Amino acid sequence: MRPGRVRRWVRRRQRARENASDLFETVYTLVLLAAMVGYMIWAQLQAVLSGQTSAPAGVREGVLLAAGLAWTAALLAVASALGPVSTSAPALQWLVTAPLDRRALLTPAVAQVTGIGLLAGLAQGLLTLTLSTVGAGAVLLAAVAGGVLVLGAAAAVQSASRRPARRLSTAATVLAIAAAVVGVLAVTGVDVAAVATTGPWGWPLLAGRHPWLAMVIAAVALLMPILQWYRLRWLTLANLTDAAQSSGAATAVFFTLDPGLASRAAEDRRWRGRRLGPDRLPRVAGRFVATGQDALLLLRSPVRLLLAAALVTVPVLAAGLPVSRWVIAAAWLLCALAAASCSTANARRDRDDPGLARLLGLTDGELFTGRVAVPVAVCTLWSAAALSAVGGGFGPWTLLGALAGLGLAAAALRSARRREVRHDAAALSSPAGFMPTGPFLWLAGAADLAVLALWPTLLAIVTRHPDTALFNQVVFSAGTLSGMIINARRG
Repeated sequence: MRPGRVRRWVRRRQRARENASDLFETVYTLVLLAAMVGYMIWAQLQAVLSGQTSAPAGVREGVLLAAGLAWTAALLAVASALGPVSTSAPALQWLVTAPLDRRALLTPAVAQVTGIGLLAGLAQGLLTLTLSTVGAGAVLLAAVAGGVLVLGAAAAVQSASRRPARRLSTAATVLAIAAAVVGVLAVTGVDVAAVATTGPWGWPLLAGRHPWLAMVIAAVALLMPILQWYRLRWLTLANLTDAAQSSGAATAVFFTLDPGLASRAAEDRRWRGRRLGPDRLPRVAGRFVATGQDALLLLRSPVRLLLAAALVTVPVLAAGLPVSRWVIAAAWLLCALAAASCSTANARRDRDDPGLARLLGLTDGELFTGRVAVPVAVCTLWSAAALSAVGGGFGPWTLLGALAGLGLAAAALRSARRREVRHDAAALSSPAGFMPTGPFLWLAGAADLAVLALWPTLLAIVTRHPDTALFNQVVFSAGTLSGMIINARRG
């Protein structure tokens, strides 16, 4: 039996089959939303990176190279989490194990990977055109071909390696750190043009100057789908199972509109099948066991610490561009919350499962008190380093960053202890129809406390006067953190 006949039989018997009008409405809405939002983002980036600004050309090109490296790292991270070649759990259980041609069965998945690579490359090409529209055709062609090659290489790693997720995530980490380094060097005036020749993150820039290069890259990219199709026969069932589990979690996030499921699934996948060393918890008792567990988890997560350190460069990069000071403050706040999340995984697990507190004979509030120490230390160090880099020196900026670490830790812990999205909230009426407010309330669950606790620091970044914000930051940081502890102890 051929896979095509099986696929047609499944489609005919699907209960929730969409008709043509529903499919057209969904595609039309997504395309219109992407066009509107994409144009607004592109216009803002063009205003910052075009030749009409005061930033030197070398700085603007360096920023684009750093953005290209970060975009490639994001693609590899997504490929590591989702496959990239994947299938549904029912198909994996009933079809892949059946006597069918696996290559023909997974051909639609290869087509999806190629299509995603085309769209990802198109986004990078549009970003490159914000610098200059000279040679737009060659730039877009090289960018699209580069996106196909990146995801094609990820698919090749999946079919050739026993642990493709670990290799792809390692490559994504290296590229993310390289993006941070290139961005900082570009802002400080160092020439980083040679980075454009090292990979697909710089090919659009080269194609703008040498249009013939785009034709060469496109010719190579045309061979990548053929190579992917040829390598499907060597794709192991274990790698397909891992990819199906991850794609199933992503599908659940999409249909339930609950981003928290993604973080929980990623945490479980991270420790699944990992061999731990003979590390032991520190010999402490009571609530301080949680502090030792957090410290041990942090020592076992060097990659996350490196990524948190790399996030220090993002507000520095924003400070070197001709953007509003509010943009720099927002970049610092978002990167701070992202960096603080590397120390709050256990707090989220305690909220989901109170089993550890019961085993230790502690209440949830007492266990939470022990969870505060490590996030406070991480947030204090990160905030002090980031504000020292943004302010251009030590002194008041470093002291302000250390004081802001307490409030940042409170916001990070509140973010980690959020419940699932509640869909019983009142819907919001809009011209596009009714919109659920539960996901928006969930997203605001950390930003509200972060803005409340860190507003003196945010104003200091905007006004460039850290001295006047020290006392206010002490009051708000201590108040928010103590309020979190008291609220947790009260249950």
